[in-house]
Amino acid sequence: MDPHRPCPVCGARRARALHRRPARRILRCACGLVFVDPLPSEAEVAAREAEAFRGELLAETRAMFDAYGRGYRDDDPVVRAFARHLATLGRLAAGRRLLDVGVGTGLLVHLARQAGWDAAGVDICAEAAARAAREFGVAVAVGDFLAVDLPGAYDAITMADVVEHSRDPCAFLARARALLAPGGVLYVGVPNHRSPVYLAADVLGRVPGTGGLVDRLYVPNHYQYFTPDTLAALAREAGFTVAALERENSYLGRYELSPVMRGGLAALLAAGRAVGMESRLALFARRA
Repeated sequence: MDPHRPCPVCGARRARALHRRPARRILRCACGLVFVDPLPSEAEVAAREAEAFRGELLAETRAMFDAYGRGYRDDDPVVRAFARHLATLGRLAAGRRLLDVGVGTGLLVHLARQAGWDAAGVDICAEAAARAAREFGVAVAVGDFLAVDLPGAYDAITMADVVEHSRDPCAFLARARALLAPGGVLYVGVPNHRSPVYLAADVLGRVPGTGGLVDRLYVPNHYQYFTPDTLAALAREAGFTVAALERENSYLGRYELSPVMRGGLAALLAAGRAVGMESRLALFARRA
C-alpha cells in the first residue's frame, strides 16, 4: 500500500484504495471508515464551503438554499426531519441553550427557536452567516468551529451535514464536548456509507469509464464517510455516550437528476428502508 494519512477515527494506516480519482484517493480503513486522501488545506476547505454556499460546487446545494429560506414549507421532508430531531433533543437535554454548527440558511436555528430553544449558530462561511441573519434574524458567529470564541455551557449542539466536511472529525466532536454543559447532548447527521446507494456506486464505480458516478456521490467537500459503527466509535472516542442512532432516507426532491437516475436512486432508497440500511444517520450522544 502507498503511504497515506492515518484513519481519522481509529488512527491506523491500514486503509486500502476504494476508488482512485485524478486528484485524490478514496480509502476504506479496516475499521469501516471511508476517507479522502490527501486532505485539502484549511484555506481550501473554507474556499470550498464558500463555493458550495454560492451553489458553484454542486447544483443540489444551490437548490437547497433556494428551498430552505424564509419561504420553506412545513411539509417538506427535510423540515419535518429537523423538527423530529429537535423533539428528540428536547427529550434528552436538561436545558434549552442550543448551538447549531454549520447553519446553512439558518433554518434549523429558526425551527429550534420556534420550539422554545435559546438558539444561535456558528459557520465558517461569512456568506452563510449573513444569509441566516437576513432570512431568519439568526445570530451566527463566523469562523472555524475549532477556533472561534464561543461562550459554551450549551445544553445541545447540532451538526446537520457538517462532520463529513471537517478535516479532523475527532477534534470537531471533542470541541463540541468541551462546549456542552455537563450532561449536554450532541446531534450529528451524516450520510450513511453502509447503504445500498453507496454499495451500488462502489460496485459500479470500478467499471472503466464510470468515474463520473464516483465523483457524483463522493462530492468534493466531503472528506470522510461514516457507517453506524464508525460514527458511534467517533462519538465514544470524543467522550460521548451514544443515546440513540437512527437511520433515515435522503430526500431526492432537490437533486437535479435524469428520470433514469432518479428512479434508480428511489429504488435503492426503498431497498435500504426495507433492510434497515437507510442512506442517512442521525446520532444523539450525551457528554459523558
